[in-house]
Amino acid sequence: MALRQLSTEELIKKLVDAGVEITAEEAQRFRENDVDGETVDCGLTEAMIAYLFDKSFKKQLKFRDFVSQHKEVILSLDDITPDVENLTQIERKEPVCQRLPAVMSIPCFPKDVQSRLDAKESCQKVPRDRNKIIRTLYEMMAQYTMYPTNAEYVQVAKALIVKYPFLKDVEGNGYHTWHMSLKRKFKAERAPLLNDTEVKKFKEKFHQARKSTDGPETLHVKRTKTFVESCIVGEDAASVEAHVKALHEQYRKTQPDLAIVKDRMKKTFAWRRREISEGMTVTNILMKYPFLRTSSGLYDEVDAIHPLTVNICRRFNEGFTALLPNLLKLVKGTLPLKKLYVEAREEALAEDLPGIDFRGGLVFLPSIFRENIDHLISLGEVRKCCHIPTFKVKAVFLCKPH
Repeated sequence: MALRQLSTEELIKKLVDAGVEITAEEAQRFRENDVDGETVDCGLTEAMIAYLFDKSFKKQLKFRDFVSQHKEVILSLDDITPDVENLTQIERKEPVCQRLPAVMSIPCFPKDVQSRLDAKESCQKVPRDRNKIIRTLYEMMAQYTMYPTNAEYVQVAKALIVKYPFLKDVEGNGYHTWHMSLKRKFKAERAPLLNDTEVKKFKEKFHQARKSTDGPETLHVKRTKTFVESCIVGEDAASVEAHVKALHEQYRKTQPDLAIVKDRMKKTFAWRRREISEGMTVTNILMKYPFLRTSSGLYDEVDAIHPLTVNICRRFNEGFTALLPNLLKLVKGTLPLKKLYVEAREEALAEDLPGIDFRGGLVFLPSIFRENIDHLISLGEVRKCCHIPTFKVKAVFLCKPH
C-alpha cells in the first residue's frame, strides 16, 4: 500500500514493523494531530517530527529514514524540451532576500508548549520549552530569509513578549535574551548550508568563505569538533537527565567519585555546549551541572572547550607558584588578612604550607593591585547543598580541592 493511502493506525503499525518503537504517548500524539500517510508524504517539518518523538533523536532519525524509503516518486517518460532562453534567465537571476512583513504574527507552538503558554507558565525557565519556542520562531523567519536584520530579530522578539508578557526578561529591555537566542539559532542553522544560494552570496559579500587549507585554527576546530562528536554519540534528553542526576548525587557526597564525575561531565559536554549556545543562563547551568562551581570542574570544562597539550590547571598552578615568593613580599604587614595568613601559617603543618601560600596569594591579589578587597572577597560563606567551604572572588568560586 502506498504511503499516502495509510491511515494513522496503519502508519503506526508500519513504523513499528520498520523498527521504530512507538510508545503509547507517542501513538496518541499521532492520533491527536491526525498524522496519517498523506500528512507524512506532504512533508513534516523538523519541529513536527521533534514533537512526535520528543525525547529520542534515534527515533527521529529512524522516522526520517522510513519516510525517505516510502516516499512516492513520480516519473514521467514524456520528452520534455527545456526552454533554454527561460532557463538562462532563471540561472542569471540573483537570489532575492525577502524581508519580513511589517506586521508579524507569532505562530502556534508545539502543543505541549502552547498549552503551557496558554496557562501563562514561565516556559523560558525550562530549556526544552525555550528551545522549542526558538525553533518555531526560526522556522517562521527562515521562510523569508536566512539573514534577518537586527531590526527584524528585535521585531519578532518584541512580538513574542507582547503576546506573552510573562516571557519577558527580568532585566534589561525585556527581550534581549530572546533576541540573542534567535541570532545564535540562525547562525547555527546557516553553518552547514554551504551550497545555499543566499548563504553563499552573503559569505562572498562579507569575505567569509571557508579556507581550503588546514591551518592551526582549522586543526584546533577539528580537534574540538571530534571531541564534541565523541561526547554526543548515543545521548538524548533521557540519558543526559540520568547523567545529571548522577552528578547531583556525587555533588552531595563528602568525597565524590572523581572518575564518575569526569565521565558524566564528558558525556554531557556537547549537550551542555548546545544548551549554552541556545541561551541557557549561567544560573541554570550551574544548578544543572554543579561541578562547574568547583575549580577542578571549571578547569576541565575550559580544557574541553580549548584543548591544550598541557592541562590548564597545571599550567596555572605552576605559573602562579613561581610568582608566589615575590608576590607575598608585596603584601603590606598592616593588612588584616596578612595577620590571619601569618597565624594560619604558624599553626599549620609543613606539608600544608604550600597550599596556604597558594590560596593566600590569590586572596592578596586585590590588595596588591590596590583594589578594595571588601568588594571582591567575602570569607566564611558556604553554599547551600554543598559541604565545600569557599571564598568568592567576584563571580568565580574558588574551592578547596577535594
